[in-house]
Amino acid sequence: MFRPIVRLWLLVFVPFAILPFVFISGVVVPQTALWGHAVFHIIYLPIIVAAWWALWRFVRETPNLALRAIAALMLLCQSSFAFGHAGELVTVVQAGFFSAPESIFNQNPHMFFASFAVLGILASEVLLIVLTITAVIQRLRRRSARLAGGPASTSA
Repeated sequence: MFRPIVRLWLLVFVPFAILPFVFISGVVVPQTALWGHAVFHIIYLPIIVAAWWALWRFVRETPNLALRAIAALMLLCQSSFAFGHAGELVTVVQAGFFSAPESIFNQNPHMFFASFAVLGILASEVLLIVLTITAVIQRLRRRSARLAGGPASTSA
């Protein structure tokens, strides 16, 4: 049960923690190099697809209803994130891609799509924490029921 959750952490949390730091924060790629924002969107898209696929498999294969419901909500949030992220990329491409002016990031199309992307990924991160805590609690409850000699649930 925990291997798919670790996979979700690697596909949802780790890129969210690393890619903005590398390409947008200005620490690794200078903030004056606006191409970093476009590269960020290009690199993140396949990661979003892989995370969406991992969530889809988790929803299909997990027998526990609570974990499936949380993962389904994460799938919805990841879809919002993918929509916003792709919309931001299209906006940047239309404005000149690697040579897009800095003003594009504050204009309406980019900000509209960015709101979907930011809300989707932040909600996914929160739900990933909830999913992990729920899985741990259910595992501990099953283990304590098994040690007490009671009927152990095999649903998770």
